[in-house]
Amino acid sequence: MKEEQTGDSHQPRSQTAHRLKMSPAAFRALSLALHNLSSRELELCSPRRLLTTVLSSSRREIFHIPLSKLDGICHHDALVGEVAINIRIDSRINDRLRDFRDDAGRRLGRSVSVIEAINACAHVLNEGL
Repeated sequence: MKEEQTGDSHQPRSQTAHRLKMSPAAFRALSLALHNLSSRELELCSPRRLLTTVLSSSRREIFHIPLSKLDGICHHDALVGEVAINIRIDSRINDRLRDFRDDAGRRLGRSVSVIEAINACAHVLNEGL
């Protein structure tokens, strides 16, 4: 009976998985962002929810990070390390992550990796842009 009530609203969504190895410092920044979001939402939040929250924001704060800060946030060598994490996100959120990567890449004049984009999402929640 519950299925009839919900109808098509619970159709499976296409998802993308990101398997990353982060540095301890990048993992701490991600953990702090998860803490900040969980405190704000008053419930335990996942990396998936963090990315969805930041990338779905109508204010699009992530696209307004000043170039001087963006260059420090998107520093691949400082973010890669030995802490393994897996993040599964909806394809529409992955498309927004790609949009940010493309925009940041244009602004920085180089490609921006997934781990750099995830670090930028954590920065938005940690710095309150």
